[in-house]
Order: sequence, then C-alpha cells, then structure tokens
Amino acid sequence: MPANVTGDPLGIAAVFSDGSGAGFTFSKPSCPRLVRDLLAALAGMVYPHGELDAADSVRLYVAAIRNMAAVLAAGGFTGAAGDLTRREIAPDRPGAPAGGRFVLPY
Repeated sequence: MPANVTGDPLGIAAVFSDGSGAGFTFSKPSCPRLVRDLLAALAGMVYPHGELDAADSVRLYVAAIRNMAAVLAAGGFTGAAGDLTRREIAPDRPGAPAGGRFVLPY
C-alpha cells in the first residue's frame, strides 16, 4: 500500500515493504495548505513509489515539514506550495533556521 495523505487530522499514513506501518499527524498545522502539498510530495517519496522505506525516514521529513511551515507562518505566509516565492525560501530570509535554509534530511 502506498503512503496516503489523511484529512482529519491532516497527516500521512504509510505501509513499508516489511509490512510495518506508521502515521504522523498535524493538529492545527501552521500553513495547512502548504503542509498538505508537502505531505502529498512526501507520499510520492515513500515505498513503493520512492526510496523511503522506514518510519524513521518519514519522521525526519515530517519534522522538516513542521519546521518549514512554522517558520513561514511566523513570517506571515498562509499559502500553498505553489504560492512560495524566492523571498520565502531564500537563504538570507530573516527568521530562517540556522544557516538560513530549509534543509531536508537527505
């Protein structure tokens, strides 16, 4: 079974090649439209469509999505992934994480 984005609460559920499964939810996420878009992209990266094949790997990406959404929301962003501009994700953005970039785990 591929990974799926869940709706209420917003999250992702996945079953891996060894038969184990995992689910991660976002209660009242910052930037819910952005989070939904990023979770949809993440679902495509999970087994069998992609290389992520363990709960811990997915957990790292979920943490990055939480961080990115929180930082962008703190700067006033409320849109979806398609609404992001260079200004929102540029390395010199005030309030960005250390190093100024949103870094994914891999």
